[in-house]
Parts: sequence; C-alpha cells; structure tokens
Amino acid sequence: MDDEQTLESLDRLRDRALAGDARAESDLFEELRVRFLVIAKKRVHADHTEDVVHEALEVVLAKYRALDRDRGLLLWSLTVLRNVIGNHYQAQRRSTAQTVQVEDWRTVPAAALSEDPTADLGATEMADRLQTAIDELARRSPRCGTIFARILESLDQADGTREVSQAALTLVQQDFPDLSRNTFYVALHRCRAQLRGLLDQMEAAHG
Repeated sequence: MDDEQTLESLDRLRDRALAGDARAESDLFEELRVRFLVIAKKRVHADHTEDVVHEALEVVLAKYRALDRDRGLLLWSLTVLRNVIGNHYQAQRRSTAQTVQVEDWRTVPAAALSEDPTADLGATEMADRLQTAIDELARRSPRCGTIFARILESLDQADGTREVSQAALTLVQQDFPDLSRNTFYVALHRCRAQLRGLLDQMEAAHG
C-alpha cells in the first residue's frame, strides 16, 4: 500500500469511527500505534518508547473527534507524536526525577491523585475516597471495575509504569480474551475519565 492509499485508509477508518463504529476506532488506533512505534524507537530510549507512544495515542484519542475533516489524520497525529517526544526531552533536560504529564499513560491511582484537586487530603482519606469512587464506577461499568481491579493487582507484581501497564493488560485479557492491546488502552482512557468525573463529584459534595 503506497502513502496515498495509507492516508485514505486511515481517514476512512476515522470517518467510520466518528460514525460510531467501535471496531473501526480500535483498528484506527492500532494502525497509528504501529506507525508511532516505528518513529519513537528511532527517537526515544527503549525504556521510554512505550510511554511516549501511549501518551501520544491518548492525546489523539482525546482530540481527534474535534479535528477538521479536511485535515489529514495521520499528518496531524504525527505532529502530536513529535510534540510529545519534544516534551519528553524537555523534561529530561530539566532533570525532573519523575514527570507526570496530564496525558500520560500512568497507573490509575497515581493519575487520579495527581489530577484530583483534593490531593492535599491525608493519604488515608484520599485512598478511601478513591476506593469509593472505583466501587461506584464498577457498579456503573463492570468492565471499568475489572480494569481498575487488575491495575491495582498489578501494582504488587510489577515495578515501573510500563511493567504495571503490561501486567494489567495481561490480567485483563484473562477476563476478556478478545480484548486487544489497543482496545485496552482506549477503554482505560474512558474509564479514567469516568473515574475523575466521580472524584470531582465527590469533591463538590464535600465542598
């Protein structure tokens, strides 16, 4: 398939995804993930490649629906990846011990704590509130509940963001054998957004 056909194929997948085709969205992000990996492996140390790719994919997932239909999805997505890689190197130059980006693929507890406005609460209270939010989300969305339960379980089995992420994926695939790697990260993004919404509601109720 030549470059022009590739662009047209991705744009068609984008159009189908925007029309509500979940399979097309999964295929679209798998295609982008493959292309991102090829580039990231040449630009970023192997220890950070997956993190950079996941971050770029999450940015694209969050924003592609608002993209002008006349703009090519692949070229725009590659710009997102380039910006993420640039941010990665800027963070390294600042010698930041552990940078947590807003759009980073982090474990759920860390992401929730870093983004939640109640981060100044005592650790015990915050942990209780987070568990309450996860329990409520599990009632609303059993799959989200399973994903978060597996992520928490993986924290005891792995060390580092990428290892935790991979361990969680492996565990979740035991519950959902047909779940692909890309579909897992799409689902995780949506579940995280729902969890943050619940935490916001709980904060407002306590305010």
